[in-house]
Amino acid sequence: MDNTKAPVVIANLMIARTFTLAKIPFIGITSRNDKRLFLTRYCRQQFEVASPEKNPEEFFKQLKEIVDEIGEGHSLFVSNDGHLDVLLKHWDEMRRMFRLTTVDKNTLEKILNKDLFTEYARQYNLPVPPTYGADEIKKKDDYTFPLMIKPIVRLNWFDSDTVKNEGGKSYKGLLANNRDDLKKYQASLDKENIDYVAQRFVAGPESNIISFHSFYTEDSKPLGYFVGRKIRTYPSKYGQSCALKLIDDPYVVKKSLEILEAIKFKGPVKIDYKIDANTNEYFLLELNPTRYNIWHYLGARAGVNLPALAFEYMNGQAEKRPVINNWQTNLRWFNFVNDVQSFQELHKEGTLSFSGWLRSYRGRRIYQTLAFDDLKPVFYGIYLTFKGLLRKIFK
Repeated sequence: MDNTKAPVVIANLMIARTFTLAKIPFIGITSRNDKRLFLTRYCRQQFEVASPEKNPEEFFKQLKEIVDEIGEGHSLFVSNDGHLDVLLKHWDEMRRMFRLTTVDKNTLEKILNKDLFTEYARQYNLPVPPTYGADEIKKKDDYTFPLMIKPIVRLNWFDSDTVKNEGGKSYKGLLANNRDDLKKYQASLDKENIDYVAQRFVAGPESNIISFHSFYTEDSKPLGYFVGRKIRTYPSKYGQSCALKLIDDPYVVKKSLEILEAIKFKGPVKIDYKIDANTNEYFLLELNPTRYNIWHYLGARAGVNLPALAFEYMNGQAEKRPVINNWQTNLRWFNFVNDVQSFQELHKEGTLSFSGWLRSYRGRRIYQTLAFDDLKPVFYGIYLTFKGLLRKIFK
């Protein structure tokens, strides 16, 4: 492959490995000092850049410098809200510098902003739980608790004092069980100038969250898709995924295809649903556009490599292929360190036994870092772990 048109991957090891699995050489960029993706076998060039969350203008300036070196026209793969924020702020320049398949700017802004997405969801009759903006919350007085408090945009959310005051864990949202909880979170978020929405909490554990993953062409056709289900998160409630599996769910497939056709979607997408434990009704929690995520590594290992399909499509190689939608369901992904902590929380509250936790590791497994067909990142991770331990011991 001509390295001048290799994909540019601003991401983590999980997404980088989807290209290694497909034997596609790529250009790796990190903004978090995590050099493991540089060591995966098909990374051909490496760049370190500023954090898009903390220094977005410097991040964009360095991206332009990278493009000056490698040339324009590379397909771009981004992985977090900071990357998308820079994309929106520099829309025309980013579209000139890189190949991107995505919804238009206006639609992307509506989907990413949870306040705007509420109206967007109403427009297309999407099955979202009742959701209220900050102004509505202050005016209304007849809520049905509990309510899930979510940031409108997740930039710097995990570093906020509001989240840190809940124990410093990576909570994606905060649960208000009553009016006192709601007032506490309102006061704290208002003090930090964090915009938020309140959404009726859908009853049930994190394992009731099911997600649909796909990539859509410019004419809104899927190249492939798969469905997954969370096993556990850390923190064990409202946290980040630490154990995942792929499943068959015909309803999620049918509903997602209908939604994405109706809104004329383009690019990568992840739709999160949660099954209400009381009614068995499916509610749409989030529609995540344009970015790539850890699920794509699990999908690639199971037979549906969406980043590879996206790259081939953006380079004119995949349009006439049949839809790739035959994935294995006997494979699970674990972030072992976080999963141990999740187990400890669940075991302490009496909802997960040690034997039950061990049983979840039966069968085929893959891990966040460990991969026997890609060992250099593993050795580097071990080196960093021991380096950190020694620093703690001798400081």
